[in-house]
Amino acid sequence: MGASPDDGSFLDPKWFVIGFAIAAFALILHYDLRLGLAAGALLGVFAAVWLYLALRFGLLGGAYPSERRAMQERFRKQISNRRRAANPDRDPRSGA
Repeated sequence: MGASPDDGSFLDPKWFVIGFAIAAFALILHYDLRLGLAAGALLGVFAAVWLYLALRFGLLGGAYPSERRAMQERFRKQISNRRRAANPDRDPRSGA
């Protein structure tokens, strides 16, 4: 399994997307106040949805188990079970 998609690097693409979104918001706000406020509200809604999902699925890290980690562990267990089922003669628990 690969590394976590959020390694905290400043070169991570999400920071470029966030930066461009804020720059676009500033340009729109400078062009027209009402349009800028509407764009800011939309940007705020996206930020709130992202924060909800990050907290819900434990994407921000933390010591306690998250639903994401539980799904990853279940996935690893299923792969292990499938490998054992495909190769019953190589099962480490059988006395051979």
